[in-house]
Amino acid sequence: MGFFIRLNAFRGVSQGDVKAALNDFWSRHDRQVESLPQDPQVDAFDLHEQCNGWTAMVWSRGWEWNLRRAAQLHVSRVLDCAGILVFVYDGDDWGYELFDRGVAVDWFIQWPRVGNSWFPGKDLSGRPEAVVAAFPDLALQRSDVAPYLVQGPDDEEAEKLWDVRVRPADRFSRGQAEVALDFINLLRVIDVTEEGFVFPPLWCRFRVEPPPDLEI
Repeated sequence: MGFFIRLNAFRGVSQGDVKAALNDFWSRHDRQVESLPQDPQVDAFDLHEQCNGWTAMVWSRGWEWNLRRAAQLHVSRVLDCAGILVFVYDGDDWGYELFDRGVAVDWFIQWPRVGNSWFPGKDLSGRPEAVVAAFPDLALQRSDVAPYLVQGPDDEEAEKLWDVRVRPADRFSRGQAEVALDFINLLRVIDVTEEGFVFPPLWCRFRVEPPPDLEI
């Protein structure tokens, strides 16, 4: 099994405010938020302490897509903030959904395919200027972001030129789905050390009952 992650990062808001907004969202959908012990063996949403201006949350397992994405937009709208969903699917593909004040504004998929099921009907090429504009306090330049948002080419020779590290310090090349971690390191959501990528301290773990994957 390859690498999986779905991570929300909300800019300029505290973990307590994010949690309160999530509680409100799930209660509106007839679900309860239950706190859990910090046991990594238990499936849960992991909400991290605010760090570098970000509050990050790693989603629980299961690939229900619509409710969880509606939850992130609710948080963004209620807290009047910008944020991003970054995901890696089975080590094969990575992408993001960028949102600002409750509205999704930009999408990227590393390997776009006919019949895209992640964001149907959307332009999946990613707009670096949208990322820069959403997080102005990061003082990023378009040229910082754009090299990560180059989709995989169809030509084998072109792929050899494309599949390189964007920055010398990056851990992954552009052809690896895990380059998503280098991308969120560029945004300063996570840090990188000699041991690897480091998330901010865990603030709380919770689950949603009934789970988002279960229709009610």
